[in-house]
Amino acid sequence: MMNTDALPPENTPKGETEEIKTHRPWQRKKEIRPQEILAAALDVFVEQGFSATKVAEVARRAGVQPGTIYVYFENKEALFKAVIHAAMSPVLSYSNEFLDNYTGTPEKLLYELTHQWWNLMESESCAGIPKLITAEANNFPELTQFYIDQVLVHAKRIVERVLQYGIDRNQFFIEDMDVTARIIMMSLHEMTVYAHSFSNFDKMKIDMPVYLDTLAAFLYKGLSSQKGRSPEV
Repeated sequence: MMNTDALPPENTPKGETEEIKTHRPWQRKKEIRPQEILAAALDVFVEQGFSATKVAEVARRAGVQPGTIYVYFENKEALFKAVIHAAMSPVLSYSNEFLDNYTGTPEKLLYELTHQWWNLMESESCAGIPKLITAEANNFPELTQFYIDQVLVHAKRIVERVLQYGIDRNQFFIEDMDVTARIIMMSLHEMTVYAHSFSNFDKMKIDMPVYLDTLAAFLYKGLSSQKGRSPEV
């Protein structure tokens, strides 16, 4: 857990001396140090995996001493959880805020869902996290459960909100909300895993914009069809 007591106060007293003012760059550096550590840790975790990552390497990338990391994070597990939270929270928060204000068509919303997931993951430099979790899942069940609870559960709720938007406007016809949301969520999740693992070896490179458009169109055709039920065997 981050030690907030170690952080300097946000505001300096009005009566500060010139001597204190000259130390403002150092104070500003101290304020942003946790973010620098998290950014460095994200890069190292994605590159090396959780088990192979050394706190000393994270410290080197962040430009701090190894002991500094323990001022803010109790151990490597706590650092990893903080990385996941810091990286994924903006993606999930933006998606929910977007849905709060969306007034367009359900079809367009599916395109927004697929494209926003990809664009936000890339812009927040956290697209490597799904690959990391997938690779380490069986080795670190407690951290995997944390990812499920803090990321996948919330991502599924976002997908369910998109589906409910179409249902409320009589454009989506869904028999099983849970399964349908999982199918869509896993499609998006696997997309990022592929992009940061298999794509390096795939000779037939995927054109991501085309892939996203095709996925959205595929989803709309299936969801908007009242005949899109499983055939009776």
